[in-house]
Amino acid sequence: MLTGCILRTAAQPSTEKQRAVTLLASVAEHYRSYKGLHFSVQYRYADERKPGIYLDSLKGDFTISGDRYRYSLDSTEFISGKTMSVILFKQDQLMYLARGDSALQRANPMALLDSMVLKNDSVDCRIQETKDWQTIILSFRPARRTKRVEYTIDRHTGFLTKAITVISARELYDVSVRQKVEDDNTYAIVETGFTDYRPTDPLGQEWDLSRLFKKEGREYIPLPPYETYKIVLGSPDL
Repeated sequence: MLTGCILRTAAQPSTEKQRAVTLLASVAEHYRSYKGLHFSVQYRYADERKPGIYLDSLKGDFTISGDRYRYSLDSTEFISGKTMSVILFKQDQLMYLARGDSALQRANPMALLDSMVLKNDSVDCRIQETKDWQTIILSFRPARRTKRVEYTIDRHTGFLTKAITVISARELYDVSVRQKVEDDNTYAIVETGFTDYRPTDPLGQEWDLSRLFKKEGREYIPLPPYETYKIVLGSPDL
């Protein structure tokens, strides 16, 4: 949470929501403007009733290049191409292929809320500000899968530094963390920190999906060092 003197706007709720929509759109465009941008992410999980006690944490790396993005988290790697996306489940030795970036959008930690959600009367929005930070706080009424979402933006860089989601424990992606929350009817705090922003090569070999597999006829064949992987198709028209 922000500390020190917090400057609250006196705008009406509808104006506050529109400010939030504009600000989130501006942040998203700022990321897309980079030909290549790398940053690190860290997830920390806690029971909402014990917010200072973290149950687990995960670290990963994220790279963005225009509308493409790639990131690794634990033993999973996500890569988006222009027409196809790949998810590598290294522990299970699975390679998941899907059209476009549909597979990755569901797992993208940078995904910002759609403006249609912000226009919903069941979503309250407020913005907290200091000379260094802006924090957008979205509260959902009634709380169902998600109770609250917060985005903290560095005014000087235009980048996100932190995102907090208060979500139903049963919705947690990480099963090991979900099991540590005492009751499925309670909420968990997912805190994401973003650090170490730096430009990177947008044409690096890591973006080349042809290094992962080849297509012979209608069959996809994994290439070394992934030759032992099983390929799963997420789109029927591949």
